[in-house]
Amino acid sequence: MEFEPHPQATAVLDEFKKLNDVLENALKQKGTGSFSAKDQTETVEVVINGDMVVTELHIEDGLLRLGAETVQNRINEALITAQAQAAASIDEIAGATFEAMAGMIDSMQKIVGE
Repeated sequence: MEFEPHPQATAVLDEFKKLNDVLENALKQKGTGSFSAKDQTETVEVVINGDMVVTELHIEDGLLRLGAETVQNRINEALITAQAQAAASIDEIAGATFEAMAGMIDSMQKIVGE
């Protein structure tokens, strides 16, 4: 005797699989993101990943002669810009993920309500 799953249960499980795919995709997008920014004078460039960790830092030759405070300010300027880009991207990913999840929950409610 073969077991036949209930059609509603099958449909809900399919929606959960879609939900899992959406969440995995969001994590992948966040994890593979790379954001680069320069200071206003374009003497410092910072690259961060989707977790907002600095992965690269480029300082133009000769800039260190201007002193540690100047270099620090320029690094911070570039870093703030890169972080803003990353945050905007993460917000966009989160918004798209939320919309997809809301659609799937609506779909599941319709399936269960049948």
